[in-house]
Amino acid sequence: MLRLLVFFVAVIFFTRFLAALPIVGAIFRIPFLGFWVTAILLSALMAKLGSDAIDYRARRSLEKGLGAVDTPHHKGKLAAMLLAQGRARKAVPLFEEAAAGDPTSLEWRYRLGMARLKAGDDPAAALQALDSVLAEDVEFGFGSAMLLSARAAKEAGHPDHAVDRVERFERNHGPTPESALLRAELLKAGGDRAGANAALDEIPRLAKLAPKRGQSQSWSVRLRALKLRLFP
Repeated sequence: MLRLLVFFVAVIFFTRFLAALPIVGAIFRIPFLGFWVTAILLSALMAKLGSDAIDYRARRSLEKGLGAVDTPHHKGKLAAMLLAQGRARKAVPLFEEAAAGDPTSLEWRYRLGMARLKAGDDPAAALQALDSVLAEDVEFGFGSAMLLSARAAKEAGHPDHAVDRVERFERNHGPTPESALLRAELLKAGGDRAGANAALDEIPRLAKLAPKRGQSQSWSVRLRALKLRLFP
């Protein structure tokens, strides 16, 4: 009962607040409608915050469980979780420990390169990790290591190496939205704006051909492509 009363008071407060806003405030000044719209919005916000809190507690519990076991596998799993959460800097030392503890694992070295690249502070080290993977399996991850190494080479200041790797990836696997974008970036950096625009023109078609699981990434590539086309 107390929770319901608190929620009712909160809805009244936020209805008055929203009603004072320009333009959209007109909706919340309509009797009953404004109240119910605010109630729906507040309910959705509270549900989202509650879900996020549960997810955070679950992640923290899992992190503690994985971190308590001192093996390369568990350190790699914990690092992979941190990387998926966008915490690349925290993931790097754990991937380093996992790779050192299990030097036969290409997975941990590949992910170490990925984390270093996403952390953005040492592309040369990222390239070194990825090159060590390619030295043993040039097609690791169905070519994903090759393409990632191309981006690392670009970021590390080796555009010629990057171009060679993009070309090799596309010969072996065909162009993808990501490879076309990287090719456009390299061409534009080399002064070939016409070639860069031609590569960017390929992206919508390639995005349509991408598997469903890659559609969200394709939209991210499209936005980056638009930024590359619009800004020098």
